[in-house]
Amino acid sequence: MGGSLTYPYGSTSAVRGHVLAALGVLKVASADQMRRLTCPGHKDSKGVRNACLDLAKHGLTLSEGSARDGQKLWGPTPLGLTAAAEVLGRPAADMGGNARGAARSGAPHAMAVNESVIALTGTQPTPTRPIARTTSTPAPGTLIEAAMPAVRAGSPVPAGFGSVGSWATEVVHNMPGTSRTRPSVRADAVRLHGVAVRRPGASALRSVGAASSDCSLASG
Repeated sequence: MGGSLTYPYGSTSAVRGHVLAALGVLKVASADQMRRLTCPGHKDSKGVRNACLDLAKHGLTLSEGSARDGQKLWGPTPLGLTAAAEVLGRPAADMGGNARGAARSGAPHAMAVNESVIALTGTQPTPTRPIARTTSTPAPGTLIEAAMPAVRAGSPVPAGFGSVGSWATEVVHNMPGTSRTRPSVRADAVRLHGVAVRRPGASALRSVGAASSDCSLASG
């Protein structure tokens, strides 16, 4: 695996950062979901799985079960949630809970929310340095040349908006009211935009409010 004593599974710091960012937002996810959300250019989820294992060695991630399709599910520990806050650039107080125990039942609702966030974000593979080709360019009109536009099309995933850091999950929206116990609704996921202006005594996400979110997902 080419690992070290510190990271025996050989993960890179970049992928470990991707994992912490994804779990800081989604709270429970499979390696494949984290790959598609943060680093879709990777050919498979091995690098993400190795990062999860290396982070688990340091007490930042853990797995408590599998999804109904058999994929292992990962989540952040309390320490991992604090580390994720640093990666996302958010106050630790705004990170919410770590969905402890959700994976034991397969977390079907969380998996559906994750897929919605992945689809709306539409993360594109990061361009890499072109590789020099030794083959000649196909002649115009040939079968090979006709097939090349499909290859040039790039990612099969439509481009969306934002990134993993644009989202927050399980966000409480207080409803208008005059009583001391105002009613509220909890959105499964909220896409944030701009920079939150924190009111004195208010957390960053709470100060964002509904007016500073342009996409909310809520279960009916």
